Amino acid sequence: MIGFVVNPAAGNGKGEKVWNSLESILRQQGVVYRVRRTSSEGEAETLAIELIEKEEVKMIVAVGGDGTVSEVVNGIYEAGKECTLGHVPAGSGNDFARGHGLPKDPAQAIERILSKTREKCIDLLKINGRVAVNSVGAGFDGQVAKTTNEAGYKKWLNRLRLGKLAYIWSVIRVLCTYCPCDVTLLIDGQVHQMKRIWLIAIANIPNYGGGMLICPQALPDDGVAEICVVQNVTRLGLLFAFPRIFTGAHVDHPNVVFLRGRQITIESEQPLLVHADGEMAAQTPIYVEIEAGKLRICG
Repeated sequence: MIGFVVNPAAGNGKGEKVWNSLESILRQQGVVYRVRRTSSEGEAETLAIELIEKEEVKMIVAVGGDGTVSEVVNGIYEAGKECTLGHVPAGSGNDFARGHGLPKDPAQAIERILSKTREKCIDLLKINGRVAVNSVGAGFDGQVAKTTNEAGYKKWLNRLRLGKLAYIWSVIRVLCTYCPCDVTLLIDGQVHQMKRIWLIAIANIPNYGGGMLICPQALPDDGVAEICVVQNVTRLGLLFAFPRIFTGAHVDHPNVVFLRGRQITIESEQPLLVHADGEMAAQTPIYVEIEAGKLRICG
């Protein structure tokens, strides 16, 4: 039996439309399923646990955006029982779907899930007892995520199917006021002293923020996190370099450093906001570790 956690509000109502089309397909094919619909932020995690413990499902399909996926993954992780994740994208960014090459079309996505022919195990990023499936970001990155989530323009841009622009506009807003600081990175026992750090992105997939290739070499199943550090660049220099992130061309920028590791500690001279999969998770200092092959997904 398959469980579905549906966020009807995802993508400014796209989640509801996608679920309606999926339910029609499920009924036509005689699939036995259970569904739970979210009504508030954070509820998908609780509903995922409920499906696993009360309905004894062995697969949960998250219908929504990256936030829904992240919450469902945390529910599966907390339940501690064998359960595969499926995903039908219906959000504004859909980085998880993009990072794993999942179909955008709901009919194609559910067909792949039901066939169970492309399952794989992927890594998770553990932080403060929770897990992230896409990325963890500290500094400028964390402040942009907070600003975007609180911004009124995110909703109306979603209505216009321009959700990606919400993140870009937040970048410009935060850029005007953000102050970089010195950071100490401890990666697998090796100390890195970094000056005037703007952001540190710890990634499990190449993209974040609605498609930006922050860590082009990141792989979700190699047991290692890719780490991007932007350091010692002027405000104007960062503004001009920013568009290069969309193509991954920033990898050649002299102020961008890439590192890799399994255990990462971030300490800073002042507290930095930290996001996990785009949602506020903590402030520095933080410790992030890779849990290799922890989650089975329909890839």
